[in-house]
Amino acid sequence: MKNLIKAALVLLIAGSSFQANAQDKIIEVNNLPKNAQNFISSHYGADNVSLTKSEKELFSSIEYKVVLASGTEIEFDNNGNWTEVDAKSKAVPHEIVPAKIKTYVQKSFPNNNIVQINKSSKGYEIELTNGIEVKFNKNADFIKIDD
Repeated sequence: MKNLIKAALVLLIAGSSFQANAQDKIIEVNNLPKNAQNFISSHYGADNVSLTKSEKELFSSIEYKVVLASGTEIEFDNNGNWTEVDAKSKAVPHEIVPAKIKTYVQKSFPNNNIVQINKSSKGYEIELTNGIEVKFNKNADFIKIDD
């Protein structure tokens, strides 16, 4: 029983130290990678930046998060490539949405906009104005609908 308590205590302490290694740091917009700065200026040039921070977790590279005055949140990888755009109730920039996904949404969900898009090595996940989430593979081919 004592060994079990000791093991649990060690795991608790180890878990706490891993959590302490995650770091969020407020940064200036000009400290973002150039790709991120270019993305913001070309797609959201008229919107003011409210918050910019770098996020570093143990065993992962730095990621960046930008919050605009309009409420739009954008996440970037360590190279400044966007990984998520959450425009809340507004449409995300059409230029960042792959053509196959735009076509699918126009045919299947007319009168809806894409208000959130996530991009990963596995594919894309979008959220529409009506709250429906749709998943696509990395080639932008439809996988499934989550509602």
